[in-house]
Amino acid sequence: MRFWYASAVAAGAASLPLAVRAVRTIRDRRYYERQGVLFTKTYPFVGSERAVSGLIDRNKSRDYLYLDHPDTDFVGSIRGFDIQLYAVNREAAEALINPAITGKYIDRDTPARYSFGQLSPSALTFQPITSEHFSDRKRNIGKGFDQERIFAISSRRAAEYSGELAHGAAIDLKSVVAEYTRGVIGEFVWGRDTMSLPVSYKDDAGNVSQEPFMDSLNATFTRLRFYSNRFWNRVHFPMATWPVTREARNLQYNIKQIQDHLSRVLRGTPEPGTVWEHVAKGNDEIGIPLEITRDDLLTASIAGLDTVQNTILATLWYVLLPENSEWREAIESGAHEEKDKIVDACVSESLRLSPPGSTINNKVINDLDVRAEGGKYHLKKGTRVMPNMHALHAKYGDAFLPGRFLREKGSEPYVMPFGKGRRSCPGRNVGTIMAKNFVSEFITNHPDARVSNTGDNDVHFNNISRSNFMVVIDQGGVRESGSVGACPVRAF
Repeated sequence: MRFWYASAVAAGAASLPLAVRAVRTIRDRRYYERQGVLFTKTYPFVGSERAVSGLIDRNKSRDYLYLDHPDTDFVGSIRGFDIQLYAVNREAAEALINPAITGKYIDRDTPARYSFGQLSPSALTFQPITSEHFSDRKRNIGKGFDQERIFAISSRRAAEYSGELAHGAAIDLKSVVAEYTRGVIGEFVWGRDTMSLPVSYKDDAGNVSQEPFMDSLNATFTRLRFYSNRFWNRVHFPMATWPVTREARNLQYNIKQIQDHLSRVLRGTPEPGTVWEHVAKGNDEIGIPLEITRDDLLTASIAGLDTVQNTILATLWYVLLPENSEWREAIESGAHEEKDKIVDACVSESLRLSPPGSTINNKVINDLDVRAEGGKYHLKKGTRVMPNMHALHAKYGDAFLPGRFLREKGSEPYVMPFGKGRRSCPGRNVGTIMAKNFVSEFITNHPDARVSNTGDNDVHFNNISRSNFMVVIDQGGVRESGSVGACPVRAF
């Protein structure tokens, strides 16, 4: 009897903190609802994750859950025990990314720490803006992001990959683009030799093999994304780090192998001109520890892998659809400067329609008031806040119309696929150059390529999508419509 009594007391004591947090979450929800914040349907503890699971099954990210509230400033949900507010219009989004409050009232606190953040926990991506040497580290990364160099590398590799594609047979374009982005980023950050050094890697079944560093990093990074998006790992983020499943243990093995490998590599001499060279030199001059340099370089290596890949795939999907043939033909036939403008517009419109990821979460670190279209809101410390890119972009409709970005400057849509403000993505220009070069090279070399899996359901390209993209290249084939040289640029 005493044993059962003691067990009941222990269980009650353990559950008390959870009960207190649950009550606080309910109270905070009521607090925001009284201010006019609309909440999605939620369930005790699991929040909105049941609905998010349905979206993921259809290759959509959680942001799509918050698109149906055009007349509000913020849409709320619950993740675990946290209130999360999405800004769904321009004024509310601008209020959250105001440089005057970043680091003072709102700063970084993201579930991604338990996803791909396991690879590089000390990286800038996961640190508050007030961290020691934050600005210096960001500046050193920026110095390494040489746009002329990324243009040269991505142009050369895009030409190589596009030129090697076979005619007549179905091609898995997703695999081709993944290899392209992995190769470009590996060479850009580490150099040709270092990116290919062997690393021990465990696959899904636990089989160990020696794989090129960038292949191992890319595969581990992608598996971390998908594993962290399993239901219970979304409900309670730290669960993704617990070694309770074979996949979690395999991933932790890979993480350790990658980190140990780079700790050895970074004691050597960087390949000239690489991001590694710039970051290591700048960080070493101000005494930043080697493991922090390692984590910054790891994040520079992985941040664009899936993002750039899915930007390319989304753009080519839209451009190659028969109803958008005018844009394919304009890219093929355009002169250099005109072609660049058209490709840029097509990539921008694809990023509007299909942002590859969500803006990373921030958290209110000190109570503050913000003003949006619907009035003033008081945001409490501990609330997760983020702009909802999908909602901001969706107001312009779901038609693929790149001409929106060819109008007079200042009249283009309000978009922020890479975030905005002091915490925006530092690699946005590098990623855009990579995407534009592949799209331009592919369409120029293969204007008659056609999508062969247009009958698939729920085709979307983002960082948690499993959609396929199969193309057939018909050399000298007949185009669906339009005529070469009909340039839609002149219509805007």
